[in-house]
Amino acid sequence: MKRKMLFSAGVVLMSMVTTLLAVESDIDGAVPGKWTMDLDAAKKVAAEKKLPILLDFSGSDWCGWCKLMETDVFSKPEWSAWATNNIMMVLIDFPTDKSLVPEKYTERNNALSEQYGIEGFPTFILIDCDGHTDVGRLGAGRDKTPDSFIAEINLALKNGPAAMEKFVASLSPEAKTAYEELAAKMNAAEASLKEQMKIMEEVQKKAEALQQSVAEMEEQMNLFRLEHSLSASEFAAYKETKAKYDAAIAKIQAWLATQPEENEENMKIFTEMRDEILGIEAELSKY
Repeated sequence: MKRKMLFSAGVVLMSMVTTLLAVESDIDGAVPGKWTMDLDAAKKVAAEKKLPILLDFSGSDWCGWCKLMETDVFSKPEWSAWATNNIMMVLIDFPTDKSLVPEKYTERNNALSEQYGIEGFPTFILIDCDGHTDVGRLGAGRDKTPDSFIAEINLALKNGPAAMEKFVASLSPEAKTAYEELAAKMNAAEASLKEQMKIMEEVQKKAEALQQSVAEMEEQMNLFRLEHSLSASEFAAYKETKAKYDAAIAKIQAWLATQPEENEENMKIFTEMRDEILGIEAELSKY
């Protein structure tokens, strides 16, 4: 059984949450360069002005990395000056304080999170001006600046539909035909790849379910063997030890789930819990 301790620099920033400003956004309507929760309005303006849309999947009142991006990037005048003429900004928020998000957006936000497979905050999804083409995913970082984040956005947009449309328009008729043939082949290959990936995902899910089933049956068989090979008192002692082991595993898993900061104190805590588990494993190996 492999066990490892996971630490994240982001945990250090969580202590800063109370000192950083949350995102300010409009609830309805949309204008370039200003956060809004109104995705439909943002899409309409994006289509009219041929602007991309930046979706910010955030935990605005609790996420340390989200607040860091607000402080280091989005609140800076350099970002505002650029964003006003270049991008629509939509906040898809999942705050602790539920009153920060109108009820009409709550279900929609959950659906968008599932649609885009959001696994952590913040996640920035860059959408082309067509309102639906995902052209890039960006994340937070301690070294992000307005200039660096703008550069990331511009790089992602180079492959977006709007940029491609402009490029194709500049080609000769012969080159345009050749390019469109290549694009059609690529689209067909991508569609085939997506289908195969779906099949692989289903197979993986089935394999994981079978693996879990096998592990449970192995545990049942081992318990059956011990029950019929040990004395009643020995079997009772085994069950007590196994219960201690399960509790110790649950304890360390719950602790690691908090993503403790990597420091001397937490390493000591981890070592003590690990040694406890190893000691119980040694006891179990006697049966």
